[in-house]
Amino acid sequence: MHCIRGFIGKEEIIKAFTDNWVEAKPVTLYQGLAIIFLTRKLYDDIEELANSKIDTEYSQFFEYLSPSIYEILVQESRKGKLAYIETDYFGGCGSQSAILFENSKIKIQPIETETLWDEKTYNYYHKPEGEKAINVVLKELGVYKVKGKDEFDSIGLGNYRHMD
Repeated sequence: MHCIRGFIGKEEIIKAFTDNWVEAKPVTLYQGLAIIFLTRKLYDDIEELANSKIDTEYSQFFEYLSPSIYEILVQESRKGKLAYIETDYFGGCGSQSAILFENSKIKIQPIETETLWDEKTYNYYHKPEGEKAINVVLKELGVYKVKGKDEFDSIGLGNYRHMD
C-alpha cells in the first residue's frame, strides 16, 4: 500500500509554507527537498481558512486538490517551484498524480499515471507509457536519479507508504 498526498519543494520554500500553517509539518527528503503531507488536520485548516471559491477542473486527476488547496499552491509558489502530489496504490496497482506551480502559475499541468496488471503477461504496465507523473515533476524540481532508482525513490519518497 502506498497512499500519500502532499506539497514538495526546495527546503526553503517548504519552510516558508510551514511558517503560515500550524498543521504543516515538514519532512526532509534527499537532494535538498522537503514534503509537507496533506494530513486531514492540515486539509481541514486550509479548507476553513482559505475557503476559496475559484473554479478548478482537476477532479479527474486528484482526490484532494480542492479550490482552497489550489489557492494555497498559487500563494505558496510565489517564491519558487512547488509541487502537489497524490499516490494511491494497493498490491502494486493504482495511480499517482502531480502538478507543479512556479511564480503563482501552473508550470506543469496536472498529469496522472495508472499502474495496472496485465493478466496475459503477468507484468505491471503504466498508462500512459513513459515517465510516471511524479517523476516528471520531480525532474523539474531538479531531482536526479541515483543509480538503480527513479526520481521518486532517489529523494526517499518510497520510504513513506502512508502519512501517519
